Amino acid sequence: MNPEQTKARARALLTVIEKMYEIEIINLEDVIEVITEKTVDEQRILTICTALNSWVAMNAALMGEVEIPIEDVNELARRILL
Repeated sequence: MNPEQTKARARALLTVIEKMYEIEIINLEDVIEVITEKTVDEQRILTICTALNSWVAMNAALMGEVEIPIEDVNELARRILL
């Protein structure tokens, strides 16, 4: 995938998380940037976003704004991309 497709894929997956939990990820662009700097592989992007879905389920208050710590995104990506 090219960089535009990579970012679009990550954005689409994260948007699903937002809709599912009725939240807004206020640092969405930063999260997308971190993910797409780490990988352009569609399957790995899906795996990272699936892990972020679990993070949101465990850590985010429902129906509101959420900031996903970039350190957590980096750590999840590191573990997944080993």
